[in-house]
Amino acid sequence: MIVPVIDIKDEKAVSGKLGKFGEYEELRSVVCKSSDPLDVAKTYEDLGFEEVYIADLDGILDSKPNLEIIEKIVTSTNLSVMLDIGIWSKEMIILMEEVKPVIASETFCTLDLLEFPHEVVLCIDTREGELIAETCGELFTLIDLIKDSTRIQEIILLDLNRMGLSQGPNLELCRSVVPRLPEKKLIYGGGIRDFYDVYVLEKLGVDKVLVGAALHSGSIFKDG
Repeated sequence: MIVPVIDIKDEKAVSGKLGKFGEYEELRSVVCKSSDPLDVAKTYEDLGFEEVYIADLDGILDSKPNLEIIEKIVTSTNLSVMLDIGIWSKEMIILMEEVKPVIASETFCTLDLLEFPHEVVLCIDTREGELIAETCGELFTLIDLIKDSTRIQEIILLDLNRMGLSQGPNLELCRSVVPRLPEKKLIYGGGIRDFYDVYVLEKLGVDKVLVGAALHSGSIFKDG
């Protein structure tokens, strides 16, 4: 299943490349008429999508998440929302129980996420096949730590070096990670160009695919 992406910064939907936080620009899209995050979310719903991944850059960078915007998306659409706001607390997870909290290896500082009261989505950030994390310096060390966690049923695998570039997914990374997490649902993001890339990833055992640039350029319009 394809999951479209919304990156939010300064109350607008933005686009970027390589996962570099300082290089985002206001979203320009062939499928969305505005950069208002709610309009983008409604467009996704109209196109037939059922779920959305939201990265709140104001929350990730400055600990000032756009909670009102997120709430509008949740209440005004029927989309299931995966949400990354940076550092999550147990209290915030309970407060925002209507979304799936995404906790990214690039921003979390401890493995307390294993003790969270509700299920969370773990995002494994990588560059050149190497884990980007404050803890657990090795990719497979982190995988061994979380593979049996009942709090983590979905795992996002991101190749930040391919974000926004539409140059093809990191199949080697997927081949090395998917067999190590047979009981989890794997979500891949980075470099998706078209439906064929989605097909190849599904054949490798990936359950969902995050798509941003290819959707807004017109290469992908809806879940196929």
